[in-house]
Amino acid sequence: MSGILIREVEYRGETVDLLIDHVSPHIMHDQLTITRVEGEVPGDVTVIEAKGLIVSKGFYDDHVHFRDPGFTEKEDLLTGARAAVAGGYSSVTCMPNTNPVIDCAEAVSLFDKRWRELALPIMVYTHGALTVGERGESLTNMWALADQGVFSLSDDGEPVLDEQLLADALRRTTSGNFKTSLHCEETPRSQQKVREVLGEGKPYEREPEIIALSLKVLADTPGNRWLHFQHISMQESVRLIADAKKRGLNVTAEVAPHHLLLCRDDIPLRNGEPDANWKMNPPLRSREDMLAMRRALAEGIIDYIATDHAPHTPLEKARPWDQAPFGVIGLETAFGACMSLVHNGDLSFDLLLNALEAGDDLLEASQHLITGVTLIDPNHVWTVDPDKFYSKARNCPFAGMTFKGKPMYNIANGKILMAEGEVLF
Repeated sequence: MSGILIREVEYRGETVDLLIDHVSPHIMHDQLTITRVEGEVPGDVTVIEAKGLIVSKGFYDDHVHFRDPGFTEKEDLLTGARAAVAGGYSSVTCMPNTNPVIDCAEAVSLFDKRWRELALPIMVYTHGALTVGERGESLTNMWALADQGVFSLSDDGEPVLDEQLLADALRRTTSGNFKTSLHCEETPRSQQKVREVLGEGKPYEREPEIIALSLKVLADTPGNRWLHFQHISMQESVRLIADAKKRGLNVTAEVAPHHLLLCRDDIPLRNGEPDANWKMNPPLRSREDMLAMRRALAEGIIDYIATDHAPHTPLEKARPWDQAPFGVIGLETAFGACMSLVHNGDLSFDLLLNALEAGDDLLEASQHLITGVTLIDPNHVWTVDPDKFYSKARNCPFAGMTFKGKPMYNIANGKILMAEGEVLF
């Protein structure tokens, strides 16, 4: 017998010994089996003494930017994967706003070839662009993208404001195997179009209006199509999504850790103006909006947490606020930050794991297949120091904050990828 033996780890409030083994490659990567064991395990096993740790399925992030290809001075597939592993993640899905945009089968093939050549030990998927070049003018060939393994379409930061275009996209998809993901936000590139479609309004506060437009299209489209709203941030957005779910529409939503933990009143000054390391889109909102995000996650209106890990170079983020790019990183801080909500009673620990898409079905079957395992120390106190990140980027609004709770081991692809908080590849 071979594998990885985890001794005295906590699972659902019980101390157990678990044996992890890997099976032959499944699609693109090995998957793991995990079984409860009693007594001594014969054979060649690697032992992890895990007393005081909690076992979970590896986390999944549906919304990251690894900037590869085209912007690898900010991040690349290798550094992004290391940051993900440090955060407890076993799989991620990248956004398609690379250069070139991932809007065709050939671009997906090149992306897959790149991460295979790097032999990355976690699953790295990509969304496909909804429209060619993310320009909002014509739909991509989604079936050609699907043939390459793409299961979700998104124009990333650009809103889809053309109702007919969105309706055509929804009609081409079917619930259960293809997701249409929308950023319902205003960008510098889309400002004029937003005003043309929605009329005048306060800049960067049009999220609920764009969600309302999208929900109208979904309701008018026959069939049970799937619409997903990325990184929502406003109270009115929550109300609209809750109402849509009550009406039976197939809608899901995500929230980022920074919108759960921070509000615009928290933004510090740097040289007399707001610190651009806190500049993101959607921006930090009011305290009331932040608290509404917490309640919505606890009540199941928001379905999961996604980091919107958006790396930029220190030089870019050193620019004045109005010249700096949007985006903050979050893979290495997500769990610790969100554990703050557990400690203050806003979320249960189990709900947090569900929101990180780790779930609670680790041992539902003796041969249950999983992509990875994360071992968590819920009592580990640590201070966020971006200079110690595995990411290339440092644009983290949580810098200097102290959290309680941290992933300490990460196991995937039949290997220990992180031990005692140190990434091993």
